[in-house]
Amino acid sequence: MTKSKTFWAAAALISLAVMAYAGYAIYGRMSLHFSGDTIEVRPVPLPAPEEEEEAAPAKETAADKTAKEDKEEEIKAGKEAAAPVKSETDKIKAIKTAFEYKDANAKSVLLAGSFTSWKDKKMTKKSGLWKTDVYILPGTYPYHFTVDGKKKLDPGKPKAPTGDSLISVKAVSAP
Repeated sequence: MTKSKTFWAAAALISLAVMAYAGYAIYGRMSLHFSGDTIEVRPVPLPAPEEEEEAAPAKETAADKTAKEDKEEEIKAGKEAAAPVKSETDKIKAIKTAFEYKDANAKSVLLAGSFTSWKDKKMTKKSGLWKTDVYILPGTYPYHFTVDGKKKLDPGKPKAPTGDSLISVKAVSAP
């Protein structure tokens, strides 16, 4: 029982298409693996801190009533009410975050994380303790140390699914 030439030609084309797709999929995964791309954990924006007055309704005092009446009179007189001015403390600020790595025998220690766009930042050695400070916006970030050319995790810190250490930076509330 012999098959026609068209059957064998169609089978060869289908096999060739399947092989091309499989090769493309393998190439995509291998190039991602060897290029060193990593997953970045972006900081989650924090909600604006609620004022204490909003949290618990306060009783209106005589001074508050007088201030409201003054504003209403200004509006009636045709004056524009002053728009509330946002102060500098309303903006989310970067927090100075200290990183330390203890290894007296290390010759060089670098810090890299999503907060530095994975660019290495040199650390300075003082009596066996490597230190550096980085200003980071509030959020959770993956990072690691490079000690004498080898990637090392920060002991005692949680581990990210990407295999890096995680640091959580909290916003500092103004007094």
